[in-house]
Amino acid sequence: MFTGRFDHSLDDKGRASIPARFRELLLRESHDRLYVTNFFYNKEKCLALYPPTQWDKLNEMLATKQRFDPRMQAFETFLIGGAFEVPVDRQGRILIPERLRAWAGLGREVVFSARPDHFELWNKQVLDRVIKMSEEQVSDPEFLAKLGI
Repeated sequence: MFTGRFDHSLDDKGRASIPARFRELLLRESHDRLYVTNFFYNKEKCLALYPPTQWDKLNEMLATKQRFDPRMQAFETFLIGGAFEVPVDRQGRILIPERLRAWAGLGREVVFSARPDHFELWNKQVLDRVIKMSEEQVSDPEFLAKLGI
């Protein structure tokens, strides 16, 4: 399980060092590559990075859905069609494809943010805005009650 948020920077070639805590989990599972794809959170753009086992689980789940539903086709075109398989180099870096960097508006300052089964890569300013909005939502007792927490 991934946890935490880590500020990093992209180098001039578009490479990012995966946070050590995330690398440890990847190495433990012998993952030498990630699947990187475009994603949204509340209309804000980011990149989702999946280890191979989680990418396979996602694809298996999608295979159980209605393949001819136009909404499912749009989702698969967006998520699966937008994905790149990227190797993790010996220094624990990945090259973020230029198309995905541009789509997510990634500049030099980026943040890796954990999700339970994968992690995301954000433009730092965009994630700061998302976190502020999330803090406002989570601090509302009705929000937590609707989640059953």
